[in-house]
Amino acid sequence: MKRDFKILAIGNSFSQDCTVYLHRLSGLYARNLYIGGCSLERHARNIAGNLAEYEFQKDGVPEKETRVSINSVLGEGWDAVTVQQCSVLSGMQDTYEPYLGQVIAAVRAACPSAEIIFHQTWAHVKGSPSPEFYDSYRGDTAFMTERIVAASEKAATDHNLRMIRTGEAVAFLRETELFGDLCRDGFHLNVCGRYAGAFVWTKFFGVAPSRFVPDGADPATISRIAEYLDGFLADKR
Repeated sequence: MKRDFKILAIGNSFSQDCTVYLHRLSGLYARNLYIGGCSLERHARNIAGNLAEYEFQKDGVPEKETRVSINSVLGEGWDAVTVQQCSVLSGMQDTYEPYLGQVIAAVRAACPSAEIIFHQTWAHVKGSPSPEFYDSYRGDTAFMTERIVAASEKAATDHNLRMIRTGEAVAFLRETELFGDLCRDGFHLNVCGRYAGAFVWTKFFGVAPSRFVPDGADPATISRIAEYLDGFLADKR
């Protein structure tokens, strides 16, 4: 990988969670296009209208003083661009198209040398404030995970994209019962969860993680998360 490899996430708060610690863990240059809860449909509409509605984030905070459009930053020489569905729709396959195809087409037209990568998000847990978690997923974390995995696999396969399996990794860590649900509010990741997300992205891009430990996190817990994820991701190769 070249030293100045650049990653752009077309996402929302879930890509924000995964990129807050990414540079400190990997050294990778990563930026996040952020609108809270932004769906593929809204991304596609924003591209079509060239709407400047996004925070351009570095380490989870705005880097630019004004909001930007997707179109305005796609020409900045990205090596990888990630795409994802919003959390509550991520397990509903019928919400992906035609919008995912439209976003991918726009990225390929503006940034033909970039690899487009699908980012798989994670399920909500009990206590989530989202009505859709209960209405569409029965308030069942395992069921939502199952739906997300199926929908994301189809989306990635249909468009011949590699996938960052953050959702499956978070589910795996939850199943160990060593780290809790990794959430701070029922769906967004807490400090350890954000570390886990950044670790999955770091390994996906073939970088050896640093010894970074987030402020407020127990170093022994962080070390154990890294150990468990190393084993999980090795099995996914």
